[in-house]
Amino acid sequence: MNMSIVMDNLLSLIHSMALSTSNKQWLADHLYEEVRLESSAASTAAEAKKTRKLQIDPRVKEMFKGTNLPIDFDEKKAYADYLNEKYK
Repeated sequence: MNMSIVMDNLLSLIHSMALSTSNKQWLADHLYEEVRLESSAASTAAEAKKTRKLQIDPRVKEMFKGTNLPIDFDEKKAYADYLNEKYK
């Protein structure tokens, strides 16, 4: 709710400036460029997160040597469980 009020105030401020059409076009072009860059960066980050490879810590890998690890294996949890058992 507060954000929409702030945005309405910003729009009212812009309207009160009596900008020319070319000034409005310049402002719009710059805002669209920022949106495009932010969207591109967000999609690149999301794509990088999707395609990241599973990296298994060598200590955990050694613990499970000779066994097939599932694709969603949580190495940090396995290592924490190992330490918990070891130092009970």
